[in-house]
Amino acid sequence: MDFDDDASEITISGVVMATEWNDDDDIDGLEISTDDDSYYVEKNAMWDELVDLWDTHVEVTGLVAEEKDGTKRVLITSYETLEDVNDNDDEAEYDDIYEEWRSENDGEEVAINKRIIEAQ
Repeated sequence: MDFDDDASEITISGVVMATEWNDDDDIDGLEISTDDDSYYVEKNAMWDELVDLWDTHVEVTGLVAEEKDGTKRVLITSYETLEDVNDNDDEAEYDDIYEEWRSENDGEEVAINKRIIEAQ
């Protein structure tokens, strides 16, 4: 698809999804799936990088063109992964809560484990 003067640059946030596979089971089609829409990713220099990020939440900037049938295509010019930022924050909070629970309930945890072993 040609991105002519009608194409507009936008920034969207969504998940990189695989849409097609070739005969060797390699990903051959990608889309950015947002809450409201899907944008098929055109192949360019960044396409291979995005293949490695499938099933990852990203923010992409690029040129968008809409076909007559309503299909939207994006030629990505830049991207940023968003999943890593959210995952690290959640993981840190979970670890902190678990460590706090473990230190508060250390004796109880040992007693529970001992009862489980005795029951076997």
